[in-house]
Amino acid sequence: MVEKPASNIKPTKIGLVGGLAIRAGVFYYDKILERYNDAKIPLHLTLRHADVNTVLGYISSANRAGLGSYLGSLANELFDAGVDTVAITAVAPHLAIDDIKKSSRGPIINVLESIEGGLKAAGLERVAIFGNRAVMASDIFGSVPERMVVKLDPKEINVVHDTYNDIALYGKRGTKAEVEYFRHLANDLIIKRGAQAIVLAGTDLSSFYAEQKPEFPFLDVAELHINQILAGI
Repeated sequence: MVEKPASNIKPTKIGLVGGLAIRAGVFYYDKILERYNDAKIPLHLTLRHADVNTVLGYISSANRAGLGSYLGSLANELFDAGVDTVAITAVAPHLAIDDIKKSSRGPIINVLESIEGGLKAAGLERVAIFGNRAVMASDIFGSVPERMVVKLDPKEINVVHDTYNDIALYGKRGTKAEVEYFRHLANDLIIKRGAQAIVLAGTDLSSFYAEQKPEFPFLDVAELHINQILAGI
C-alpha cells in the first residue's frame, strides 16, 4: 500500500481528464480534495469528462495517434480554462502518452514515471499486475522491468481484464465473486509463484478497494499518480 507522504502540496490549478471510468475520476477528486483539506489549502480543480468507449476503441486498436489527439484536445480545453497541469485519471490511456504530450499545449503528469520509484520505495522486486489487458500484457507499458513481473496465464488475463472492464464500465463494486476471485488469484501469485505484491494498475481498482483495502500486499498506481499531482511534478 502506498503511504501518504508528508504534506508538501504546492497550490496549483489542477486539470483532470475523467470519465475513464466515472468512479476513477471521483476517486482522484476525493483523494486530492482530502489532501488539500488536510493542508488547509483551497483546491482549484477543473474536470473534463472523456468518453470511455471512444478511449477503449482507440486502446483496443492500438491507435496511439488517434488516442493522443483525442485526449490531447481535452487537455487543451483544460489549459484554455486556466489550469496549470493535467492528469489523465486512468492507466491504459498512457499507451499514447507521447502522442498526448505532442497534442497538448501544457504539462501532462505521466503516471508511468511514478512506478519505478514506487516499486523502489516499497522494496518490491517481484510483482504481478492487475488491470486492463493492454496494461498487463505490456508490463504497464514497459514501466515495470520484465524480469520483475510474475505473469498471469492467458485465462487469468482474460478474467482479470473482463472483470476490470465490468467494474469500470458498469460501476460494480465489491461483489463477493469479484473480491474472492482477486483474493484467490493474488494469494496464488504471492504464495505459490513468488510475487511480493500485486500492482493495482487500473484506477477503477483503486475505487473498487476504496472502502475495504485488499487482504493481500499491493501497490496502488492511482495513489502514486495522485502523489505526483500533489507534488506538482
